[in-house]
Amino acid sequence: MQVGVTKKQHRFLSQTIKQAFEMKKVALPWNRALCAGLCVGLPSLIGFWLGQFSYGMLAGTGGFAYLYVASEPYGFRAKKILFAALGLTFSVAAGTLLAPYPLLAAFVLGCIGAAASYLFGVLKFKGPGALFFVLSFTLATGMPPDPSQAFLRGGLVFLGGMLAWCFAMAGWLLRPHGPEIGAVRQLYLDLGSLLNDAGTREYSRARHQTLLSMYSAETTLATGGFDRRSDVTPRRLSQMYSLAHHIYLITDKISLAAGEKLPPELSAAVRRVGEACGQPDVWVRTPLPDDLDPRIRDLRDLVGQLDAIFSDAEPEGEQDRRKLTRTPVRSILEGNLDKDSIVFLQAIRFGVILMVAAAAAYAFQLNRSYWVPLSCASVMLGATVIATFHRAIQRSLGTILGILIASAILWTHPEGFVVSIAIMLFTFFTELLIVRNYALAMLFITPNALLMAETNTRIHNFGYFAGARLTDVLVGSVIGLIGVLLVGSRSASSRIPYLLGRTIRSQAQFLALLFIRQPASASAKLSLILQQRSMRRHLSNLRTVYQTALGEIPRSEEELEKLLPVIWSLDQFGYVLNSYALSALRPVLPDPELGAVLLHLEKMAQSAEQRRETEEGPEGTDGLELPLVPDIGQELADLRHALNGR
Repeated sequence: MQVGVTKKQHRFLSQTIKQAFEMKKVALPWNRALCAGLCVGLPSLIGFWLGQFSYGMLAGTGGFAYLYVASEPYGFRAKKILFAALGLTFSVAAGTLLAPYPLLAAFVLGCIGAAASYLFGVLKFKGPGALFFVLSFTLATGMPPDPSQAFLRGGLVFLGGMLAWCFAMAGWLLRPHGPEIGAVRQLYLDLGSLLNDAGTREYSRARHQTLLSMYSAETTLATGGFDRRSDVTPRRLSQMYSLAHHIYLITDKISLAAGEKLPPELSAAVRRVGEACGQPDVWVRTPLPDDLDPRIRDLRDLVGQLDAIFSDAEPEGEQDRRKLTRTPVRSILEGNLDKDSIVFLQAIRFGVILMVAAAAAYAFQLNRSYWVPLSCASVMLGATVIATFHRAIQRSLGTILGILIASAILWTHPEGFVVSIAIMLFTFFTELLIVRNYALAMLFITPNALLMAETNTRIHNFGYFAGARLTDVLVGSVIGLIGVLLVGSRSASSRIPYLLGRTIRSQAQFLALLFIRQPASASAKLSLILQQRSMRRHLSNLRTVYQTALGEIPRSEEELEKLLPVIWSLDQFGYVLNSYALSALRPVLPDPELGAVLLHLEKMAQSAEQRRETEEGPEGTDGLELPLVPDIGQELADLRHALNGR
């Protein structure tokens, strides 16, 4: 018995190590890498030309704000990068002020890391998270202690951040609606795949992928901050999103027999819309079949309306256009301050372990001890325990090889122009290769960090820096890995049953408010909005917990695989409920029917919590018969089947 377990553990360990050095097959971000290199290296080059090279190096720290650029609308990006620059400025100023007080600095570092981790987690910002705020703070604590320099150092970082802001917003001059166009294009490509996969085993997966694209497009368009009345492109994108919503819903209602598929012309037409999105001049209408099954005619008519959108005409049914909604940021931040929010708990864990790492580095009087919490933060940025283990391996090995590269460079004592160009190149290759493999990127991160530290302190002692770097990276990586294993190795999977029940109950409460007769008062509308936000928050938290559970050690592969259709079904049910919330003509369910639905949902919530099969509905194995809202009845049946198949 013991031998079997040992073989299984050995196989798991070898597979995990192999995955740590796996090269991801993704496109290289050439433009992003080039801009990042210029944002970080150009300030030092300007400082060199002005005779203030050390000031330029410090301003380059603000250039890290560019690394927080993602595919968001430019109006939202302007605010995001501005706040990132302000965060880096605050981190450097605070690190300068607290450098003489190591224990207090360790506490504040943990608070900065926890706050940044929470913000980026609940707002679902992609990118390096809290890493560069931690880096900025720790680098400031490693400079010669002088609290009087806090304002000057912070100001220089802010100037570098504003340069990054200019680079981040440069694309607005050429394609002001580029991110919105990209989101709608991806939506139509996924919608085309959905139509193509209808009637096949791949339909469920394609439906969920399209649903995620719907959410992404809605969020992108809602945060665009444009006036649809005065700009043709945003209005067209809004119409396309609304039409995609109706195509998605009506496709899901079409019942196909085994082996039966939708006409391929429909899928081709929708895909062509995605390819022509943002380029109406290249739009060519795809001929649609006239003699169709009556079940498919409504779908054919909706696809045919796409031509009207590209012709700048008002498509039929425009009065039913789906509204774009966005949850206020304040509501998102406050709503996730909950003991069951995995993002909140991860942020607390991140901050506490960061404090421990900084305090340990000070207690053991390690040289250049700020690398310890920095390495700890980098390792903990892994979204799961396995990802954290990957980061620890990648960072340790990458650092060792990176030091060899740094040896050849620092041995020549480079200065001025050479340093600036080297920083640009290292940052460029870091951003270019980090999407492929983190260990490969570490080959450039390590010499870049050593070069910046050596230049700022002006102490030409490579052995001092390299030795400290190697020791501190290993110590920080070990602290981060141990902390994650001790604090959160099984915290996610243990919460899933409870969160499933809580999510189903939040959907039941939202459904009750949707379909009961109530006065059209401001308080009733507010209650509906608040419950809708609560449902969305629970769904988002459940998805996050599930993704976290996938990377836990140990984990039940079979159980998690059975849970995936349940997550998809809950997402779909939530989307249908949101659609009813946007309709002013939704029906009022009679009390017996509404009571039966709520009872059915409560039984499913209890079954999910207790990990047992759900009882049959009052109307039999197919769930509930709801003539006024048949799609709700179908979604309840699908959810019950998903839970029972778990």
